[in-house]
Amino acid sequence: MQTNKKLLTSLFFVSSIFLLSGCNDKKVEEEKVVVKEVKKTTVQVHTIKKETYPIWVNFTGKTEAKNNVFVTTKVAGELKEIYFKAGQIVQKGQKLFKIDDRAYKAVLLQKKSSLQKDRANLNLAIANVKRYKPLVEKGLAPREKLDELIANQKQLQAIINSDSATIKEAQIDVDDTIIKASISGKIGKSLIDIGNNITTSDKLVNIVQSEELYVNFNPSSKEVFLLNQYKSEKYPKVIVLPEDIENMDLGLKGKVDFIDSVTNETTGTVGMRATINNEKELLFPGTFVNIKLFVTDKIPVIAVHPNSLSQNQLGFFVYTVTPENKIKKTQVKVEYSNKDLAIIKSGLNTGDKVIVSATNKLQENQEVITNEVANPIKK
Repeated sequence: MQTNKKLLTSLFFVSSIFLLSGCNDKKVEEEKVVVKEVKKTTVQVHTIKKETYPIWVNFTGKTEAKNNVFVTTKVAGELKEIYFKAGQIVQKGQKLFKIDDRAYKAVLLQKKSSLQKDRANLNLAIANVKRYKPLVEKGLAPREKLDELIANQKQLQAIINSDSATIKEAQIDVDDTIIKASISGKIGKSLIDIGNNITTSDKLVNIVQSEELYVNFNPSSKEVFLLNQYKSEKYPKVIVLPEDIENMDLGLKGKVDFIDSVTNETTGTVGMRATINNEKELLFPGTFVNIKLFVTDKIPVIAVHPNSLSQNQLGFFVYTVTPENKIKKTQVKVEYSNKDLAIIKSGLNTGDKVIVSATNKLQENQEVITNEVANPIKK
């Protein structure tokens, strides 16, 4: 009986060992299966190389009329007529206003009458000199009297010259009672109504020449430094768009025509101005606009799309893939960036593979499968 018990115990122990051994083997096999089923993440990469890109720098600015004139009068008086309608296009020299000219015409008439009187006196003086001169030559009259007559003639001639000048002035005053446009452009509404007395200090109406517009903007001194370093032309071209419009095909084309020579000490910016073609008058003076300034498309640079950049405490970084197909976080220094591209000053070299697909679930040293794609920067 005791022997049978021992035998049964031994058999149970041996069976348990085999059972446990079988379970462990099965567990190992399952773990192997799990390991085999883990898939590597596929990432899209672009291999870096120095390339040329059309580089545009973005600014905001404000339009300004190239010519913006307030019409004034040179003579005072009551406003009698207005010859234009607000908003119309007027030409240089076109009649705009009429001032009461009666007083100015009366002065002109008086000046002309004085001239006629003085001319009659001059004619008499000339006749006296002609009559007296032969008498002096024959010794029948004293030289002093002739000299007196000649002096009187010259005095009357001077008076007539003065009369002629005052008549010209009086005629100018009469002419100035018709107020004309000093430039061509779009005219605003009259600032003074008919019947009011106006003076030479009054502004009568505004004329704006907007077929060409100035666009003023203020890049930082650093941006100006980069522009001067990379720009292809001394005065770069620009495309100007209203705010919230991005389609460059809709923009107005122009060119920078002024770059200030000093930096504003308060703001650290440099005054810059462009002139744009506005023949269709799509933009009005005083409009806030977006300015795209062309820098170059000739200088090869290392650049990535801004979507590939991330930030940490050390600055900007990109995810790259090592030759062993493992992810690496690579710190970079960005020289310039906009919504289209970021120029890399240091940190990346030709041949580096930058991940251009989503990176939010990636980790350093993670082994991945790479899929080479086209450069995500649009040219």
